[in-house]
Amino acid sequence: MSVENALKLLGVSDGDSFEDILRAKNSIVAGCKDDQDMIAQVEAAYDMLLMQSLSQRRSGKVVNSSIRYADVKTVSAPTMGSMPQWLQGTIKSSPISVEAPSTGDLGIQAGVYGALMVLTYVNGSSTSSGGSYGGADVPGLILATSFGASLYFMTKKKVKLGKATVITIGGLVAGAVVGSAVENWLQVDIVPFLGIHSPATVVSEFIILSQFLVSLYLR
Repeated sequence: MSVENALKLLGVSDGDSFEDILRAKNSIVAGCKDDQDMIAQVEAAYDMLLMQSLSQRRSGKVVNSSIRYADVKTVSAPTMGSMPQWLQGTIKSSPISVEAPSTGDLGIQAGVYGALMVLTYVNGSSTSSGGSYGGADVPGLILATSFGASLYFMTKKKVKLGKATVITIGGLVAGAVVGSAVENWLQVDIVPFLGIHSPATVVSEFIILSQFLVSLYLR
């Protein structure tokens, strides 16, 4: 079968894309399900046009750019389209840098986060001995204060709020991962460490420490 006959049989022209050719082939096949000879001719015509296009590509000839072999769908490259717009802008335009803190910043932030770590330790020790603060979620309040303090100190250094939020969340996750690993090693719920019986206290201490470090050094 010649290329001209194949085009004529499928009812397409030489410049049509393979989507058009495939659609024409499927339409003809669907209309003559009982005519096996016709179906064989249509399949042969389709194969002929496919082979012609492959030959043209191998020889470097320009082929219709809309051609897609067989009926394989294109796969879109991963994008950040699923991220919020403010987060995309923050990631693209605000690279994270490490800067040495001033003596004043170091003293103030060390005092704030040191106090939060002491409160976490005291709360963990008192809870383990039965002296909790009236059922209040003290660890949650301490971590929320730590998160807010991190945002405050970073925005004070002229870091945009969106970027500061991303960095702070990253520090929180890193602290939780490290704290969980340390707690799994210590197992304070089985063997108390420095009076701490609660695994959550160990994890909270590392989260606060990570918040201190990221708010102090990252910008």
